[in-house]
Amino acid sequence: MKLERISSNKIKYSITFEELTKKGFLQDELLKDSFIWDVLFDEMLDEASRIYELNDFGAVSIEIFSLTSRELVLILTMEEEESLQESTVTEEPLNTDKNQALLFKFDEFEHIVLLAKRLDSLNKKLVCSSLYSLEESYYLKIDDARDREAIESLCGEYGEQAGVTEAYVEDYGIEIIRKDAIPLINFHF
Repeated sequence: MKLERISSNKIKYSITFEELTKKGFLQDELLKDSFIWDVLFDEMLDEASRIYELNDFGAVSIEIFSLTSRELVLILTMEEEESLQESTVTEEPLNTDKNQALLFKFDEFEHIVLLAKRLDSLNKKLVCSSLYSLEESYYLKIDDARDREAIESLCGEYGEQAGVTEAYVEDYGIEIIRKDAIPLINFHF
């Protein structure tokens, strides 16, 4: 099992099916029995606590990021108790930073083309948008959207919010178009 800290509250786990078999998990059981997943997640939390010295964390979400014939890649997101208490007191959404880039994942390039056409037809101009490819998906990063809520809503119709960070996509993804992705896609398609 390989662990990689993506951010202060996200950890990436890579575990091969061979390792799972050595631990006593059979591939058929992983697909059927939810109790097996609980045991695996507990082991993951214990390992993360030991390696990264995590003591107090509140809600934990685990996302299957990739399932190939060789390995299982999971992203573990932990919300610390303090931030959980602060968010309930202030009652603000977690991503209130207006300067933070939007990052959306698309399964097919055609969905990005459709989004670009829709943005153009609604006269929504993007100041800066970049396109990346990562693990058979496309990621659109939008910096400084003028009408952020509308752009976010439109992107959600054609794709989904990325379950990874900007830094992860920039480090591990392949940059296809830098800065002018939406205008270039509209021009060529």
